Amino acid sequence: MINCLCCGAPPERSEPVITTPAHMSHETSETYTFVRCGSCGLTYLNPPVPPEELGRFYPDYYLPYRGPSAWGRYAPVAARGQAMTDRKRVRRVGRHVKAAPSRRWRVLDVGCGHPTFLRSLVDRFPDIDATGIDFVDTGWRDEPRNWQGITLIQSDPAEFTAQEPWDVITMWHYLEHDYHPVETLVRLREMAHQGTRLLVEVPDLESLSRRWYGPAWEGWHAPRHTAIYSGGTLAETLRRSGWEVVNRTTRGTLDTFALWWMSAMERRGIDWTASMESRFLPFMTGRILTAPVFALEGIVPLGVQLVEARPQTR
Repeated sequence: MINCLCCGAPPERSEPVITTPAHMSHETSETYTFVRCGSCGLTYLNPPVPPEELGRFYPDYYLPYRGPSAWGRYAPVAARGQAMTDRKRVRRVGRHVKAAPSRRWRVLDVGCGHPTFLRSLVDRFPDIDATGIDFVDTGWRDEPRNWQGITLIQSDPAEFTAQEPWDVITMWHYLEHDYHPVETLVRLREMAHQGTRLLVEVPDLESLSRRWYGPAWEGWHAPRHTAIYSGGTLAETLRRSGWEVVNRTTRGTLDTFALWWMSAMERRGIDWTASMESRFLPFMTGRILTAPVFALEGIVPLGVQLVEARPQTR
């Protein structure tokens, strides 16, 4: 058992929230429990899987690893969906870049994975100094030509250092995976100046999708996710790390309908090792039929949250 990932309170001061099987996995029959800290309110996985054992939860059939290829002949359409997500993220960063276009902006993407966001960012703003870091280099090592003009580094974010401060730091669905979020955020604060902006997108514990799907909610993503943040606990984690929230929205960049769909498939118990090709047309039909509901994203908390933060004034 571990202490709270936000405030460090002992596990004795927490209470169980939910117990789930491993999501999107056929590697184990074990269950995993998320608890709520009685001191700060953070919901976190306790006990977590030892980091050295996490590899078995990222097999070759893991859907995010397969990407568009998982959808068979519909792969080109699925690829356009990822490109749309990247464009949303570029627009978020671009708001700051356009405010001072004469500067050479330094952007760091933490947990960059397959760095298509950085590729889109540099294509849109060629003068940006773009860097991505991740624990493993599997997302980019086999396609070096695709990432020209981008610096990609295999590193633990809590151990990463830089000679100059960053202007924008992004964390697109990384923080919920971090075993030491406060330590990581403190390190990033040390590499920021007073005008730096931090963009953090994570699942929203207070969302309707979590309430609707319960243990099947893909936001839990057990045991890969170590903590699930509400708006309040995300702000508190940032505050303890030297950051303060400037803006929060429940209209993120991730495809929220996809989160609902994956949760529905989790509840149905589908074979995640199989091709998703036969599920593509029902997926698209569901997207069209529910479009009026998902148009309310940003007004109604449907699945994700996006926070912009700045360094606290010293």
